[in-house]
Amino acid sequence: MRKALLFTVLSLFCCLQAFSQDKKPFVTLDNLRLNTRVDYTLDYHPGYDTIAPSTDHGFAGKYLVVALDGTLGNKFSYHLRQRINAPNIGFANTFFQGTDWAYLNWNFTDNFFLSAGKQVVAIGGWEYDSNPIDIYYGTEFWNNVCCYEVGASLNYVDNARKNQVLFQVCNSPFINQAMQSIYAYNLMWYGDFGVFKTAYSVNMIEYEKGHFINYISLGNKLQFKGVEMYLDVLNRASFEQEQFFGQDLTAIYGVGVDIGKKWIVFAKAGYDFNQAQLPNTEAYDQYVTPGKKVDFESLGFEYYPLGDRNIRLHLCGSHTSVDGVSKYQANLGLTWKIDLLNLKK
Repeated sequence: MRKALLFTVLSLFCCLQAFSQDKKPFVTLDNLRLNTRVDYTLDYHPGYDTIAPSTDHGFAGKYLVVALDGTLGNKFSYHLRQRINAPNIGFANTFFQGTDWAYLNWNFTDNFFLSAGKQVVAIGGWEYDSNPIDIYYGTEFWNNVCCYEVGASLNYVDNARKNQVLFQVCNSPFINQAMQSIYAYNLMWYGDFGVFKTAYSVNMIEYEKGHFINYISLGNKLQFKGVEMYLDVLNRASFEQEQFFGQDLTAIYGVGVDIGKKWIVFAKAGYDFNQAQLPNTEAYDQYVTPGKKVDFESLGFEYYPLGDRNIRLHLCGSHTSVDGVSKYQANLGLTWKIDLLNLKK
């Protein structure tokens, strides 16, 4: 069924382009990619078992993703990313739950555009914005957040294309049934100041009707030639808790260094904690539970045998502490990203 659906979509675009009489077809297919990743993972839990330490390991197919983008005339563009291997986290186990995004943009002026459909929930931070296929270890927040929902946004981009501000209204990531009538209200700013870039947001997200968890997310990135580093800080708070700042927090630091054309060495550390409430109470924060403390550190490398970014081998290791209990993990994986529009015989 999925192969038939993909074939039908491709056939439709080919026909529309073939029958167009304009120099520029009304419908264009500008990007069509197949991205795949498989891993071998080994987890070691010292002291997890009362008799002997526990070790879990095995192979897993992490991602099988098709992404396509194109235009519809001069004012519209379409964007789709579909995970074929498994549905995303959500209440409905349907094919559409495996759709990361499927939306249209209407560029009604040079500076403003409307976007509608299934979208990324506009929450700031560079870990959050990263393609999941490129994340080996994530924070507790990243591992649990439902980041794709149906909604609409109004976007402004300045003339220099250096700053983008958007306001988005979408279904709350905490919905567990259709037509639940809870929403997320998100204000986001992307800034580009040369070596320094921002991904900042403020968010009001209903976890129950009339009850909100509020985010202030500050994503900061520095990019130099061959070096990239970022620092994300995410403060979460309910209006119902006594102290708004510093009680429920995620912080992430990451750095990557290019070594020649084929190697990247990287390190990452993250910390989540929620001290806004006592354990085993009704949680305002649905992703980092009350009383929980999690931190991790990871180190690894990526190897690109062709010198481009199409084939990647990674090896990395991490240490994670959950409420003082340690876990160690090693991860070896292979990723390939195929541009289906530029296949050569």
